[in-house]
Amino acid sequence: MSRKAALLLTLTAALTGCSSTAGGDAACPAPVPAPTEETALLPDGLSFDQIGTVTSVRSDDRHISLQAVSDKHIDEVTVLIQDAVIAAGYRPAGMDNEGFEAEVFFTAGAYAAGQAVVRRSGCPDRWDIELVLITTEAIPPQSSPPPAP
Repeated sequence: MSRKAALLLTLTAALTGCSSTAGGDAACPAPVPAPTEETALLPDGLSFDQIGTVTSVRSDDRHISLQAVSDKHIDEVTVLIQDAVIAAGYRPAGMDNEGFEAEVFFTAGAYAAGQAVVRRSGCPDRWDIELVLITTEAIPPQSSPPPAP
């Protein structure tokens, strides 16, 4: 093989993220778990252990945002997310699963409290998850339901 052909082959493989000969995908490395100091920000009871790898957690005074990756089927992922968020004290408010993308909605009391979005990853058989929840501290106490619109 000429030097030019070898260089072209190497460049093509690098740009397309070719699979390694061992069966792994060079373009899809294993997800890196979020540091412990980030996962400590998660609400009590919220665990993604059955769902996938939490890769990032951010929090401010009103919201908690989580990013994760899962290799489970989207139908299973949406149900597991719902179960995990219920365990943290939120209630399910609906789900829209189109097979290639899904949203799961949550409430806390009378308030819309968050949603999870599950999208196909750039890696085969992998799903990216973004979950945003209102913090329970941000929910005002309420003695009666809000007035009807």
